[in-house]
Amino acid sequence: MGYSVYLQKFETGEPAFAPYSEVVSILKRYGSVNHVDSRIEFTPNGEGLCEVGFVGGSEAEGIDSVGFERPVSGGRLAELIFELLGVEGMCYFEQDATFVLARADVEPDLPEGLLDQCEPRQVTIVASSQDIPL
Repeated sequence: MGYSVYLQKFETGEPAFAPYSEVVSILKRYGSVNHVDSRIEFTPNGEGLCEVGFVGGSEAEGIDSVGFERPVSGGRLAELIFELLGVEGMCYFEQDATFVLARADVEPDLPEGLLDQCEPRQVTIVASSQDIPL
């Protein structure tokens, strides 16, 4: 098992759904999105992203999460993550959740357990892809 990073949307402490088409259109600029058995997978279109991504949700409900397996440091993944953070309510955290990043204040919508794991116990607002540590 490798390292993973995640984006997720929350509302009032619970997972919530972003519009499927909005999330998938961003992902498709960086690779392909395919339905494999009962899950949705993201396959990067080159180097500098990740090994594979997994998308939570469905076309009917929307997307609640995106996970990237074995993320690449210093590559294009920070740009992709920054774009996905532009989807209303999305936040980013790494596997051990010591920090949460967002492009707007999503703190009131996060689960207490996620905030409790953060070192500063607050959301860090990012202004560019360079603010995303990978």
